[in-house]
Amino acid sequence: ANSTACCWNRGEAMLKRLTERAWYLPWEEETDRPNLCYLLGERHSLAVDAGNSPAHVGKFYRALEEQGLPLPDFTVLTHWHWDHTFGLGAVHGVGIASAKTNQKLRQVAAWQWTPQAMEERERRGEDIPFCNEHIRREYPRLGEIAVSPAAVELEGSLTLDLGGVRCQLLCQENPHAPDGLLVYVPQEGLVVLGDADCGDFYHLGGGYAPGPTRALLQRLSAWDFQWALPGHSGPESKEGELAYLAAQAGSGRPVQKEGAVAETPGGVC
Repeated sequence: ANSTACCWNRGEAMLKRLTERAWYLPWEEETDRPNLCYLLGERHSLAVDAGNSPAHVGKFYRALEEQGLPLPDFTVLTHWHWDHTFGLGAVHGVGIASAKTNQKLRQVAAWQWTPQAMEERERRGEDIPFCNEHIRREYPRLGEIAVSPAAVELEGSLTLDLGGVRCQLLCQENPHAPDGLLVYVPQEGLVVLGDADCGDFYHLGGGYAPGPTRALLQRLSAWDFQWALPGHSGPESKEGELAYLAAQAGSGRPVQKEGAVAETPGGVC
């Protein structure tokens, strides 16, 4: 499938068309909202990632409704980080996550959301300043944060047939998070990465552990696709994505990707 580079902008909601059956709502730097991807089949539809708040989900759904697209029957989480999961309680249909992601979300669901509790988690290394800064921007009233695990969890892999398009969900070692999950859509020539191609900001200051980086590089090299959709930058060609990961595997240091959000020291995908 070919990218149409088509987009609609009506009011605040802008949806970009990536392939014949795939769209995405672009990332927003101010509150660290990631790309939200949407895949339309003949019988079902699927979203990748739940966004960082109910407000983010609402914006996504308004963009879908403006185009006459049905709300997703399934929402797949790529990893546990707040910007990809805190909107899960507001999604339509069924949430799906890896067992590792759900395990972490159950822990996060018990967290207290006060300035004192957030600072204490930073001191213990459970969270990082960049995340807390953007959480405060997205949630002026911290008490509105509600975290929940997905209703369906998987280990290894799962294939969803949406009707005319099959989505392969695969738990994949990667340099960003230990619970990463990729969504591969062969018919559309698309891989949705979440933040899998980002560095580790919790333990390595944004650096790339060579082993996990090479594991991701090997996986993507074996797949036939035209477009990779990262979490916080625009679509990337397969050639460009593999070259980027090869550079990270070689240096172990984060290298700015063309078109990506500029990061400050301590920043995170």
